Amino acid sequence: MKQLLIFLFLSNLAFGQSKKLSDEDINNSGASRINFIENCNEVEKLAEIDIKNETIILFLQSGEAPIIYYKDETFKKKYNVFFYEQGCIGSNCTKEYNKIIFNYLLNKYGKKWIKQIRKDVIGFKDWKKQL
Repeated sequence: MKQLLIFLFLSNLAFGQSKKLSDEDINNSGASRINFIENCNEVEKLAEIDIKNETIILFLQSGEAPIIYYKDETFKKKYNVFFYEQGCIGSNCTKEYNKIIFNYLLNKYGKKWIKQIRKDVIGFKDWKKQL
């Protein structure tokens, strides 16, 4: 019996699922509101709310068909972020939002995440040049 309990405990750690965003999480995040803001200066408030609620989102824009890489899941789990695919049309403010998230990741994790992030995250190349 003791061995069974240990097995169940360890298997839960090894095969535990990462947090998934519910529709409610997405609706309450900056991801759902960013398309409706009038001034990109409001983006900082949206990003701060997402960081506080641990619904840290990075915006992608890959066109009609979303692109998913096998390393995405590892990155998301390791740095507690989510990718949000905008499709063909996105907000002009997503670049500013992502820059705030990049700065958050830099402050929290140092530079190690920079080599692991998708290079097509909106605004990443421009932000990286400023380092």
